[in-house]
Amino acid sequence: MNSGRRLPRSKWLLLVLALALLAPAACTADKKAQEELRQEIQGLKTEIIALKEKVTKLEAGQQEILSLLKNPPAPPAAATPPPAPEPFTVSQLIREKDRLLGTRVTVRALPGPVVVHRKTLLLKAPEGTVEVYFGGLPDVQTVNRLTSTTLDQPLTITGVLNIPARGGANLRITAEVVEF
Repeated sequence: MNSGRRLPRSKWLLLVLALALLAPAACTADKKAQEELRQEIQGLKTEIIALKEKVTKLEAGQQEILSLLKNPPAPPAAATPPPAPEPFTVSQLIREKDRLLGTRVTVRALPGPVVVHRKTLLLKAPEGTVEVYFGGLPDVQTVNRLTSTTLDQPLTITGVLNIPARGGANLRITAEVVEF
């Protein structure tokens, strides 16, 4: 008898044969699981690559924003107002009245008589007279200065040029700004 408790050869063979038959079945299950894992890993790798690209784009956008915050762009050159045109003389205004009627004009001239009760002043030239209505100016101090002081220096008047409803002057300017 077997003193070492060894299995007889036939049982060994039977055991090896059983293992040999079960091994391929176990391997096929492992192979399927391994293949599924490989596919999942490949899908995750693809997602990681896409996420890295998105992160790179976001970082580039952040860098651009930071650079704009550090060095803001200069305002566009068109934001500066155009230079003011040279003021007309009374003679030029009368000569070009057909072209300038209804437009905003600037005229520089020495004022003539001031009609206080009508809040107007006259600008005279050899070609005619231009009446300036200054009663509608928003600056009351300017109106008071025009009606209470002697005007011995040229004024620069900006306003809309039109034809007066009543006779008297050739043209009328409704003053918006009067500069001394």
